[in-house]
Order: sequence, then structure tokens, then C-alpha cells
Amino acid sequence: MKSSRRYVLSMLFAAVAATGTAGAWAHATLQSSIPAKDAEVTAPKEVTLRFNEKLEAAFSSAKVINSNGKPVTAGKAALDATDPSVLKVPVQNLTPGKYTVQFGVVGHDGHRRKGEYSFTVK
Repeated sequence: MKSSRRYVLSMLFAAVAATGTAGAWAHATLQSSIPAKDAEVTAPKEVTLRFNEKLEAAFSSAKVINSNGKPVTAGKAALDATDPSVLKVPVQNLTPGKYTVQFGVVGHDGHRRKGEYSFTVK
């Protein structure tokens, strides 16, 4: 009886420990964006990137480039004043064509994540 109780308690402890630390291993992940990946849109004034956690402003950046690889960003990317999980990138007047958003962000865990996606201006 004692050994089965000990076994159950140790399994319960292991399960709690495994699920309790899962969030600590998570990295900042892009949840949504405006314009969205592969979207065909009218020219936006800014690109908005929403992540699953708060970002470190000093270590997070993004830029938008045109199909020739030229940056079309109209200023520095910045965290939203009311939501630090949102990174906003102002862009110049975009003409019709394909654009790529490139980002590198650091979340609360200190790990850098990079990514990119494209959208088209019609």
C-alpha cells in the first residue's frame, strides 16, 4: 500500500513539474499580422505583428523590403504603447507588388526568434 501511494505521488509530482515548466521553455511566436501572410491588400501605412508574449523592445526589430530587396520601412519598428506583444513597423507609400516582412524578436525568456513572411499590394 505504501509503495503504490508513493508511486502515485511521484507520478503526480512528475506530471505537475512537466506541465509547470512548459511555459518557461516557450519562445516568442508570431500569432498574427496585418497584413496577413500571403494576403493581397491595398497599401498599408504600417505592418502590425502580434506575438504570443511580451517582447524586449531593445532587442526586437522588423523591416519590410520590396521584391528588389530594398527596405521600404518609413521608420524604426516599435512596440505598441499599450501592448508590448505587438510590434508596429511604419512603411513608405507602397506601390503594387510583393513585399517581405523580416523580423527578429526577443521575448521574456531571452531567446531570439527570427522569421519572415510576404504579402502583396494590389
